Amino acid sequence: MPTTQRGLDARLQKGWAHAIEKEAKLRLKWFRANEARLNEIANKPPSREVPEDVKNEYKKTLIESYQNVIKHPRIKTRDPDPIDPSAFQGIMKPVDPAVRKLIYTGSNKDGRMNYLKKRVELIPERRFYFTEVSSWEYGWNMWDSAKDMRKTGFGRQQVIKDSFYRRRGVGNDPEWYKEPAVFSPSICSCS
Repeated sequence: MPTTQRGLDARLQKGWAHAIEKEAKLRLKWFRANEARLNEIANKPPSREVPEDVKNEYKKTLIESYQNVIKHPRIKTRDPDPIDPSAFQGIMKPVDPAVRKLIYTGSNKDGRMNYLKKRVELIPERRFYFTEVSSWEYGWNMWDSAKDMRKTGFGRQQVIKDSFYRRRGVGNDPEWYKEPAVFSPSICSCS
């Protein structure tokens, strides 16, 4: 039964060592032949220095480009609603008289419930002058800026919703439709 040999035998190891020595001698010979030239390149001053006149010219063009910028006017946004001077007395805006009349219509409890339901339909920006709690800060006066926004041609669109789903909801079942048979303990399907 033949045995498998691991690694290189002595003959191949000598050949490998000889090849490494030969390569090292060739490298040393090349280095000695080109040593003067290599020292000259290594000790040469860097050639990547930019002349002063080129630096000054570049600086001048940068300054001119910043001074001659075309200035565009700011986009005009709508002016904020004027604040009622009595607003500093209270935190809520005045209630619409038609909504206020709801308190006095019907019985005591019904009128109050109708008033509160109607009042809660308004968003906080329409009821208060300023944010009362920190959770209102996110989205405060968002609807005013949303009116000015335009739809982009690259945004997401509801293609499937517009083309697939019905606008009037789910229709009635067809007349030929019947309820499926229901298995129960009284009906046995085995024979």
